[in-house]
Amino acid sequence: MITPKILYLKINLRQGSRDLVFTVDDLVCSGWVGRDRQALQAHIDELAKLGIPGPRRVPIFMNFSTYLLTTDDEITVVSHQSSGEVEYVLLCQGEEIWVTVGSDHTDRDVEMKSIPGSKQMYAKVLAPECWPYPDVKDHWDRLVLRCWVHQGIERILYQEALLGSILAPAELLEKMPKEGDIRKKGIVLFSGTIATKGGLIYGDSYEMEMEDPVLEKTIRYHYKVHILPQYV
Repeated sequence: MITPKILYLKINLRQGSRDLVFTVDDLVCSGWVGRDRQALQAHIDELAKLGIPGPRRVPIFMNFSTYLLTTDDEITVVSHQSSGEVEYVLLCQGEEIWVTVGSDHTDRDVEMKSIPGSKQMYAKVLAPECWPYPDVKDHWDRLVLRCWVHQGIERILYQEALLGSILAPAELLEKMPKEGDIRKKGIVLFSGTIATKGGLIYGDSYEMEMEDPVLEKTIRYHYKVHILPQYV
């Protein structure tokens, strides 16, 4: 029997905060979620030139092991060719939805052979704090995602875009295939990422944030990447 994954987060409310203990039944990662179909196709064509197979449909939804989820500030990998990518993350239980920021860390070498395999290899990092989705729903498209990559002492802005550039939660949840009564499940859904500033960058650590310029608040998180030696 697989032990259920429990996440312990803090819900930042408009007034004050409270704890959230979230039991995860399913971990789902989305892909190919851009709203601009022409730009999306251009990205698919670009990756095809690198040997990475394109999707059969868009968006795509992939199931992963719930034990991959972590709020730790350091993860381990086995390759120099791995990288993170900033995403919004939904935690859905019944009619309640919370939102935070996370990174779908991926092995880029294995990605050329199997996209699900490359993502199953590494942790799915999320910040240990979240917002109630209803607090930001009415101005969702104005929220901003950002990611910086750290290489030694250098800090590089890797990704930055309004959430209006990718599918919103309502459309993403509507398109996600349903199995049974999902209202009884605790689902963590990674949204799929935004465009990079200039292609993939491999780094020592990744700094990510989701900014709400309307309510003037931000969720930030930073995690380090430790490359394990291949042999002891």
